[in-house]
Amino acid sequence: MIRFDSMCPALLRALGDAGWHSKRRVSVGTWLDSLHREGYFPNLQAQEILAALGGLVIQPINRSGPNFSNDEPFTCDPISAGSGQRSLALEIEGALGGKYFPIGEWLSWSSVFMGTGGEVVAAGLGWIWGMGSTFEDALELAVCADRPLVCLYSPPGLHPWPR
Repeated sequence: MIRFDSMCPALLRALGDAGWHSKRRVSVGTWLDSLHREGYFPNLQAQEILAALGGLVIQPINRSGPNFSNDEPFTCDPISAGSGQRSLALEIEGALGGKYFPIGEWLSWSSVFMGTGGEVVAAGLGWIWGMGSTFEDALELAVCADRPLVCLYSPPGLHPWPR
């Protein structure tokens, strides 16, 4: 379950501005069917996130993080994040272990994935960044830029970013 009650007031305002409310539910069947055909298997938490926030574009409230520019919204769109990106998910799984399901896009249109343990990562341009050990933490980073962005993996020859 998403713990909306644990989110800071500024994040809740940003969610409300994007169209979220506590009773919001969207159908996720079409997304899940499409992504299943590409080899993805969602966990229950990813399904709940999509049902509550799917289709929303959440604008950042802080455009400067401690070590990165936060000038793109968090878009809760699993198709944009994952369709045609199965090789990226496999790269994440190979680098970090576990299984990952696409839930959205963020920084420089990187794909955002949720692991079966609830951890959230963003990947793109060769880097894999840790967004948070929970979805709530990840969304706060994406919207509030309240802590440094951590590079979890970069392939040989590509320096980790940010440092």
